[in-house]
Amino acid sequence: MRKVFSISKIEKSPGIPSRVTNQIIDLITKGILKPGDKLPSEHEMTKLFGISRISLREGLKLLEARGYIESNDRRGKFVKSMFDDLRTPLIDHLSVSQESMWELLYVWRIIDAEAACLAAKSATLEQVKQIKQLFKEARKINVNKIVIAPKGIIIYTSFFDLLANTTGNTVFVHLSKTITDILREYFPIVRDRLSAISGFSKNIITQLKKISDAIEKHKSEAAKIATIEHVNYMEKSLKTVLKEI
Repeated sequence: MRKVFSISKIEKSPGIPSRVTNQIIDLITKGILKPGDKLPSEHEMTKLFGISRISLREGLKLLEARGYIESNDRRGKFVKSMFDDLRTPLIDHLSVSQESMWELLYVWRIIDAEAACLAAKSATLEQVKQIKQLFKEARKINVNKIVIAPKGIIIYTSFFDLLANTTGNTVFVHLSKTITDILREYFPIVRDRLSAISGFSKNIITQLKKISDAIEKHKSEAAKIATIEHVNYMEKSLKTVLKEI
């Protein structure tokens, strides 16, 4: 679904690029623009702001320099997580220290358990529908491929991105996105070993469904407990496979 951007026209002044920057930062901090969202094209934004392409590009350069957006080849410009600068050092740390994985899971358990609790209190019908759509996509690729096949990894981590989005809490959204991005890069390293665990993907689908059902029924404590149980299962599974490495 295409996002609707509430961008105001900018009056002619020497500080046009800064005013472009401030408007987009405001959309990011309010959670209207989320990590991974694509900005409109330069043509669209010049019309929305009512400014020249030169002024727009200067504003976008400021945003990129301050770490709010990033260019992705010719695909356009995308919103970065507030915590993206932590991602690379964390991934490097995980590659040399298994202990770091348990520390990451500890933080993940706290953040997403609270996110699930908040989501159960505030999720809209449309947000619940989006979460359910992920299960339909999972069934299309085969439930036994979750966290195993590349598309299954994307569906799995997208579930937690959606979970954070339903909270209405911008910091949760950015923190969760940082963690899921790390997991998205880490899981391919161990997916073959995880696939050897009997019923692994099926158990995950069951657990995520339990979280989803609790959110749909607005049972905040049940959603929180189900999320903790899921992360505990992931920790147990990873400890099992990492012993063999």
